[in-house]
Amino acid sequence: MNATAPQHSVKRRFSASVPLDSFDPVETHQAPVPSRTSLSFEVMPPRHDVDETKIDELLATLGSYRPDYISVTSSRNSGWLEGTARFIEKVDAQTRIPTLAHLACTAGTRQELIDWINRLMDSGVRGFLALRGDYAEGQTGMPAGYLPHATDLISLIRSLENDQRARFGAGRLAIGVAAYPSGHEESASRDEDIDVLLAKQRLGADFAITQLFFDAEDYLRFAERARLAGVRIPLIPGIMPMTSLARLRRMGELSGLTVPDRLTRRLAAAGPEGEYQTGLDLTAELAQTILAAGAGGMHVYTFNRPDTTTELLDRIGIAPRPTG
Repeated sequence: MNATAPQHSVKRRFSASVPLDSFDPVETHQAPVPSRTSLSFEVMPPRHDVDETKIDELLATLGSYRPDYISVTSSRNSGWLEGTARFIEKVDAQTRIPTLAHLACTAGTRQELIDWINRLMDSGVRGFLALRGDYAEGQTGMPAGYLPHATDLISLIRSLENDQRARFGAGRLAIGVAAYPSGHEESASRDEDIDVLLAKQRLGADFAITQLFFDAEDYLRFAERARLAGVRIPLIPGIMPMTSLARLRRMGELSGLTVPDRLTRRLAAAGPEGEYQTGLDLTAELAQTILAAGAGGMHVYTFNRPDTTTELLDRIGIAPRPTG
């Protein structure tokens, strides 16, 4: 009687950056769970008419967790990057929290970006989140004189850093970039997302913060594919509190993602009176699953809401850290 030949699965290679065309959860690399969870926050510069006591409360609340850094966005209501610079000066004056400034290629021409980088460094910034930025409605590319890609911005920041090495002593500027676990809406494939991330790493990115995703499996699969492709920078999951069905749908629209039915059903079933608490429960479950799998930390989108941020972190099991 002839013995049955052993069966071997054949995995085709299709990309220099992503070596496997299939993903087997059984073979997934299980990262060790770190002894300390890294924690960072995203905040928005306040409008000019915002009550200063509310901003003081926000900074005091975030500071009580002793985060590794806070990233500061820019917006039309706060005067774009000038508002970012002013707010960072306030953060530096009132807290000991390191700051990271969002900077997008859409903010200006190459020379204008150079001026902004220097202005932000003067305000105390020692790190940037380098982004391409969203095109304006009807726009399909960058205007003349603008950097076309985030990779070009990374190169520019590193070049300016090299020209001003004495300014940083033995240190250097930290550069974060965006990553897309659920895929970038302009990418031809998930492989292209990994290729772009590899290029950002090669040009000097130190870490990546993920954009919106709804399922822990999306992040874990993305992180594993990136690891297999050679990505070694940390991939920090961005966590957005899902506080209402309307916000959830709006964020899905803005990011070009389809909100899973299981989430919309849970929030709809909770009703207007219960959707806030249900949404925080769902967000906490998402964060806990990722952290348990060894993510190492998370970046919380606060929307400048200290109460919501505290309630979410309580559910996750992260408490303010004692001083001293």
